Amino acid sequence: MVDNEHQQENSITRSHFDKQENQAAILLQLDAMRTTVTRLLASQKPQERRIALEEMDESLLLVEKWAHETGELTNTIQAEIAKMKVQRNAALPIHALPRELLTAIFLICLKPITWSIHDILRLMSVCSTWKRFLESSALFWPKLHSKYSLPIVELVLRRNPSGPLRVVSPDEEAASKKSDVLGLAAEYSTRWCAIAFKGVVSNTVKEQLQVPTPNLTELQVINYGLPQFPSITLNLSEGKKFHHVVLSGVTIPWDSSRLLGLRSLQLCKVTHNSPSLSQLHTVLVSSPELWYLRLSELTEPSDDAASILGPPPTLFLPELSALVLYMIPEHFMVHLLTHIQAPVCSCIVAANIPFSITANSGFQTLITQALRVSNGVRITSSCASLFLASEQRPRVPINWAHSFKKTVGMDIKIRRGESGAAWKEDIQSVLNVVTVHAPSNLAVGFIPSSSALPITTASELLRLLPTTKAIRCYRLFDCHDVLQYLVVEDGSGPGFPCPDLETLMLRPKDDTEVELLRCLLRLRQLSSQKIDSSVRPLKRLSAPQSVLDMLNMDGLLEGLETEPVSETDE
Repeated sequence: MVDNEHQQENSITRSHFDKQENQAAILLQLDAMRTTVTRLLASQKPQERRIALEEMDESLLLVEKWAHETGELTNTIQAEIAKMKVQRNAALPIHALPRELLTAIFLICLKPITWSIHDILRLMSVCSTWKRFLESSALFWPKLHSKYSLPIVELVLRRNPSGPLRVVSPDEEAASKKSDVLGLAAEYSTRWCAIAFKGVVSNTVKEQLQVPTPNLTELQVINYGLPQFPSITLNLSEGKKFHHVVLSGVTIPWDSSRLLGLRSLQLCKVTHNSPSLSQLHTVLVSSPELWYLRLSELTEPSDDAASILGPPPTLFLPELSALVLYMIPEHFMVHLLTHIQAPVCSCIVAANIPFSITANSGFQTLITQALRVSNGVRITSSCASLFLASEQRPRVPINWAHSFKKTVGMDIKIRRGESGAAWKEDIQSVLNVVTVHAPSNLAVGFIPSSSALPITTASELLRLLPTTKAIRCYRLFDCHDVLQYLVVEDGSGPGFPCPDLETLMLRPKDDTEVELLRCLLRLRQLSSQKIDSSVRPLKRLSAPQSVLDMLNMDGLLEGLETEPVSETDE
């Protein structure tokens, strides 16, 4: 009995000794790691720091594994291991960066334009060092957003007590919430660098927007007020020059010095107090860095300053890449399209351009770059109008300048002029520009019109576009003139006025037109089989199913891609 008690006492003693020995060994290993940390922090050589970090990682894994296997993971050892991990993380290269460089890196992740409270909270959760760093600078807390709760808005204001602020209030938020956030933000309006508001501009909102904003450089106000109400006029305080202005259903004093030096201007749905042409010209001529100009749905200015006295100077805009003009006074349209010089303008959207300006050298030069970058150009005639559009038409909705997705190409509608004397000359002039700068992948379309006096016939238009690859007759357009021209040129016998033609879409109405189509297909087949022929074989034919069936019975569809179309409409 005594021997058993003695053996048990010896076992407990050995166990206690082994436990002490294990703890000592672990603590000794942690001491060695501290030496590695000291060496790591002292070294300025990247290779040495990398090796020391690898040694620390291996040692930490061994210590944790050893402590788990021996059951010696005490609170003391856990605290020591956690301390070593903090020291190890503090020795990482990112923590050795100068504060300015680290700030620049975080600003890439937290861009003021796309800043979100969730993004910064996610970064702050990485480690305590990042958390302290991100909390310490106002640059990382730039935005007040109406979708955030008032406590979060107040948090942003605490973290950013003196830096610039961006105020954002999108249309999906409730009016009361917008007003609450704007009311709170208005107290700090002298620090606003950008304001973006979408919604109904009530009297309360108007007052909140008309606060002093000496540092504001980006102004976007899109008013969703009812159509019967006139545009809201916002008065501007003195301050820095604007870089970006986006206004819809809102107008401002257009003689303000803050508008001199714009980089983008979007103005839409202004029913009164719109800028005069002279005011607009002054704004543009003083904005050589302007890269986006959009004017749409503007009423005629009511003052006497609508015209420019004396010969108007050229508007040289070397950075302008996108130009959108529609539903604006005609003299605005004429002046801008004939006086703007924009060598890199690759996107042009304009509606109701008078034919009288198409022969103007300034207009022809302006559309040159958009033609060059277009992946194919479609010319469509509706008898009363002519449409010039890229195969992929540019999409340019009114939006915040920073959200604008760069697009290229053109979408232009040229309408009938008041005098018909120069119509055909004007058409020929503009189409010559098209064929010079976009000679390949041209497509021609025809739309029926009730006009008794068409600006041009189908054959006249095709004669001006000899390199066209596709001809499409839309809806109920009478295709007889098209077929007649393709089969017999100038009445002199078989000819191929469009030798590159590959795609044809039409709706023959009677036997005469079907026979002309048969003749065309036979001529194309025979000519394309000749070794020295410059005529391309037709590849695609779209016609009513009944017509395709007749042509198939004649053996004229061999090698052709066919697509049936409705007998009457698209």
